[in-house]
Amino acid sequence: MKKQLILIATILGISGTALADGFIMPHPKPWMPPHPKVNVKYHHVDVRINDPVAITSIDQVFVNPFGRELEADYIFPIPENASVSRFVAWLNGRKMEAELLDAKEARRIYEDIVRQHKDPAILEYAGRGMYRMRIYPIPANGEVRIKLEYEETLKSDYGTVTYLYPLNTEKYSNSNLQECKIEIDVSSFEKIGSVYCPTHNVTSEREGEKSMTVSYLERNIKPAEDFILHFTRQKSDFGFHLLSYREPGKKDGYFIGILSPPLENKSKTVDKNLIFILDSSGSMRGEKMHQAKEALKFCLLGLNPGDRFNIIDYDDSVMPYKSGLLEASGKNIDNAVEFANRIDASGGTNIYDALARACEMIPKNGDPTYLIFLTDGLPTVGNRNIEKIIKNTTRLNEGRARLFVFGVGYDVNAHLLDRLAEENSGVPEYVLPNEDIEVKVSRLAGKISHPAMTDVKLRFASDNGYNVYPEKLSDLFYGSEVIITGRFRNTGKSNAIVSGKIGGEYKEYEFPVEFSDGSMSDEYIALLWANRRIGYLLQQMRLHGTSDELLSEVIELSKKFGIITEYTSFLVTGDENRIASGYWEAEAPVLYKRLKKSVEELGTAQSGKGAVTQSSNLNRQQMDMIAPPANEMQIGESKHQFTNARQVGVQAFYQSGNNWIQSDIKKDTFDIEIKRFSKAYFQIIDNDPSLGRYLAVGDEVRLKVGTQVVQISDSGKEYLTGDELRELFSN
Repeated sequence: MKKQLILIATILGISGTALADGFIMPHPKPWMPPHPKVNVKYHHVDVRINDPVAITSIDQVFVNPFGRELEADYIFPIPENASVSRFVAWLNGRKMEAELLDAKEARRIYEDIVRQHKDPAILEYAGRGMYRMRIYPIPANGEVRIKLEYEETLKSDYGTVTYLYPLNTEKYSNSNLQECKIEIDVSSFEKIGSVYCPTHNVTSEREGEKSMTVSYLERNIKPAEDFILHFTRQKSDFGFHLLSYREPGKKDGYFIGILSPPLENKSKTVDKNLIFILDSSGSMRGEKMHQAKEALKFCLLGLNPGDRFNIIDYDDSVMPYKSGLLEASGKNIDNAVEFANRIDASGGTNIYDALARACEMIPKNGDPTYLIFLTDGLPTVGNRNIEKIIKNTTRLNEGRARLFVFGVGYDVNAHLLDRLAEENSGVPEYVLPNEDIEVKVSRLAGKISHPAMTDVKLRFASDNGYNVYPEKLSDLFYGSEVIITGRFRNTGKSNAIVSGKIGGEYKEYEFPVEFSDGSMSDEYIALLWANRRIGYLLQQMRLHGTSDELLSEVIELSKKFGIITEYTSFLVTGDENRIASGYWEAEAPVLYKRLKKSVEELGTAQSGKGAVTQSSNLNRQQMDMIAPPANEMQIGESKHQFTNARQVGVQAFYQSGNNWIQSDIKKDTFDIEIKRFSKAYFQIIDNDPSLGRYLAVGDEVRLKVGTQVVQISDSGKEYLTGDELRELFSN
């Protein structure tokens, strides 16, 4: 469905106050196509946040694709509770005057546009007021530049400040933007703690304890996700901030917790132990060996006084640099670097004996210990039984060390490496043939060089949280934060209790939090949790075997939220018609069988490109900090798009023919049929404007309204009586 391209401008406080998308609506002429579109050349946004006031400046160029000059209206929808203190627009160097319309008058205009263009896209703005400006002329095949500026006061919730900018131009654009850029300067009256963007990959740079910049830039892009940025005001050494969301009518909700360390390490550096276990078998010969040795030297040179270390070089045999751990003195490090330079690649791969030797070196002094284990192959010498290697290594470790695993290339046993990391409180990482070993290992070494808190645990005083991911929290390092997702049972105030070891000494911190319903803009919290939950369940089945219970939950979550994986792609590529049409319950055994087969087939190969790709995808999914789009699936380094799945908030819609069907409708019938663009159609919007975003999915939509299922089509009721409306919206 083709839609007009938008000009978006929004700021959101945690309460949900927001501006909305602006767009140009051409005045229809006889020579125009049925749905004339105006494209956007670029979209630049500059934001200055002088906490708590934010000033947003927008610079955007619209392009008239027609051979005749164009007359159009620029429409800027706003919600009723928005508080805009300044709104300025400039067109060709002259200031433009905008007319402010209240929600009632705006709704009439929205409905007129929908009737005229036969396009429900604009219904997502139903219930909002609007600014409207007349723009004339836009030259034939020419451009018009619009600059806007407005300001708003941001609100905070328990020290978390949220900025939102709806960036969903994908719904309206027929072509990609040449450039999309957001630059944010933040100045706070308190220290800025953690910074978290759950929707986009951003870069950030601190300019002091109370100021920083955040940047987002992509080219040749059609943005599909709203841009959300959280930053926290941090008074204490450690910070924990909680954001929550609960779907209307649901009992349990979702939360994310942001756990951040002190802004800088002002205390004595925590002593740590690091054992580097390097595969020097014949297959590492050449560039791989060179990169691995450079990574090892980087790790050695990054050690702090008080740290202890050793190196285990292994091929057929195991060759420790020294019999035990060494102090990280200048002389010891220099000698170890010389040893690293002499390592040469030859022989087979004795994985178990190398790990066993490392475990024997782990001291019992309580200092955090990290094993960095690197291999590019399968166990070919010594103990080659996968289960015994995992079991015996875990037994020898006794939970005293975190095992970080690096698999190099496609010839590794991904099943073995994943299980080793999982059962030894570490993380597996895979270095693909086109990637640099030194970069990946050095990045980890730099991160773990300054542990702020180890053996981290989280609990809530109200015992309110469950299904929390990651299951085992990683150590907390200076300069980074841990993002935690979970479910909660009851709304209300509570305390988050974070405990762990700092310098070997047990510490406990308590933070006041509140579990709340949140607002519509917080729906990504549920998506983030569902993505991690699906990744966790699939990984458990891949590594430990399937079960009907887990299979059922994966399908239910994937279908509801529209989160598609290589295991569940059949939900949108094969059976989406029957699933979306209500055959879910009848077809459940078939779906279980298909998913079970998919998991078993993908999990059977323990080595090779497929196994490494699967492991990388699932590990990324379990730790992902960005809420996934509904119609995107990651296969290796490539992203695949599906056009027959769409996500509206937490609700997925699947296409069945020309019809878009809400995913949690479990029957193949509907209670009432409404003719699209009829009086009854707009009566529904009048009664519940929030339904407009669901109707904006397409011309034909089947959705839940209250307790009933409504079908929007070219036939059906054209008018609803008062009794019919009351029955439709009764709970």
